[in-house]
Amino acid sequence: MIITLVTDQFYQSGHGTSVSAQHFYNGLVEKGHTVRVLAYDSENNTPYALKERCFGKLATKIINSQGFQFAKPDKAVIKKAIEGADIVHVYTPFKLGYTTIKMCRQLNIPCTAAFHITPENISSTAYLNHSHLFNSYIWHKWHNSTYRFVKHIHCPSLMVANRLKKHKFNSNLHVISNGYQDIFKFQPEAKPTIFQNKFVILETGRFSREKRCDLLISAIKKSKHKDKIQLILAGKGPTKKQCMRSAKSLPNFPIFLGAYNRQQQISFLNFADLYVHPADIEVEGMTCIEAIACGCVPVVSNSPKSATPQFVVHKNSIFKKGDAADLAKKIDWWIEHPQELLQQKSVIAQHAKRFTLQHSMDFYIKMFEAAIQDWDNKYDDKSKTAIKPNIINNYASPAATENVSNKTETKA
Repeated sequence: MIITLVTDQFYQSGHGTSVSAQHFYNGLVEKGHTVRVLAYDSENNTPYALKERCFGKLATKIINSQGFQFAKPDKAVIKKAIEGADIVHVYTPFKLGYTTIKMCRQLNIPCTAAFHITPENISSTAYLNHSHLFNSYIWHKWHNSTYRFVKHIHCPSLMVANRLKKHKFNSNLHVISNGYQDIFKFQPEAKPTIFQNKFVILETGRFSREKRCDLLISAIKKSKHKDKIQLILAGKGPTKKQCMRSAKSLPNFPIFLGAYNRQQQISFLNFADLYVHPADIEVEGMTCIEAIACGCVPVVSNSPKSATPQFVVHKNSIFKKGDAADLAKKIDWWIEHPQELLQQKSVIAQHAKRFTLQHSMDFYIKMFEAAIQDWDNKYDDKSKTAIKPNIINNYASPAATENVSNKTETKA
């Protein structure tokens, strides 16, 4: 197939959506498909390069601090990228995305969309994540401009699909993990000498308000074993300096890594004792998938707006949303049960195999084939003939992971 991927940001890896798009692109090419990328591209890597869409110096600076850049739609370039394609896949519901969907409908080219960003990811930056009015406005805007016109939507988790169903997105909602690369493997290694007598807790990814790094630091301060804990924080983002200031009072000053490569990340995950993911808002949680693939036992928030509970198999791997005391209690439990922690490493690594990139690629292709077969360039999910929300959960039965032996029973 000729497949066009449409995403504001692709060539920069500062955001989970762009990283997922890169993995997907590589997987499709390996399977023999021709893939075009329509995205912001300052280096003009392809004939489909777009310029950055700016909103003024201050606003653009804030957007960039989140690791994100918007692409400026150019109809001539969009047309070049989608003409002759068997399917067009739109990643984000911003101006590039809905402009492309409109042109796909005009040119009668099959199109699908993905839901990688929730309204709360936007509103939390403006300290409005608890504003029902503001979030409802974003849900309404994205639905009306983008998602109402496609019959097939990729949902990185069942949590996302359920939220779209609740908001009356009348489409086929395909639950497909973004998947992890096979370089992430369970290969336990000894801790570096400086960490030999420490209990190592790792958090990786983007530093932003909704990721709640501050909560993890508060929990460690409340831990009965805080003198033993060594925290490693790897990533970048707008709240990093704030986290660093707060962490100064920890007994063991944490290791902050602004930049790290894949091999370093894999090494961290294979010698760390726990991976803590305290985010309140998480569409899927790529760093959490990568952690469990390496056998690093996770502790995650039970936030109803976070998908990471699907990556746990142990009752002490979930804490109450926003509750530093409960997180400290769970951390202490693992410190006090070293044998159970050791046993769980292989269990969680086995569970991770449900979410491999290879499985995801197969599910993506099935979604594309279905979208091509029932494409309707007049479709509008607000019409009387619209379908009802239909969740297609690729992880609901053992058949979805038939190549994985000794499956762990858990609620996905």
